[in-house]
Amino acid sequence: MQHLCCAARCADGIIETFKYILPLFIRMKISKEELIRINNGFGGSLRNDASIDFAIDKQEDKKLGEYKKLAYLFRAILVDHPFSDGNKRTAAFIGYKFADEYNKQIDEQLLTHQILSIAKENIANIRQIEWRLKNAIR
Repeated sequence: MQHLCCAARCADGIIETFKYILPLFIRMKISKEELIRINNGFGGSLRNDASIDFAIDKQEDKKLGEYKKLAYLFRAILVDHPFSDGNKRTAAFIGYKFADEYNKQIDEQLLTHQILSIAKENIANIRQIEWRLKNAIR
């Protein structure tokens, strides 16, 4: 929790640190390699990539809205814990980048709460995750 709170408070610093990644997020088009690179910046490494592959595939589905695509990424990262460390920080970073790309405002405390809740309660239902993200990122 301490690492996530630090990430939430230092959002500008995180975004600055990973400024070279900005072009990768146009319309949340992200590859597995890019996601791994983001997580590596938080000290993690890939343990299991099956859920990441599934979430990345969902990013190409034109029938899905932006929040649903984000929900698939959050579920893959927060529930399936594909990285050895930094899963919540990686999700927070992606949430901030999503807000930046779509010109949305973030309720930082609510986003932190939602990330912790999804991870702690293993919320796997995409609609529930999507609803939580829509409330935290408007």
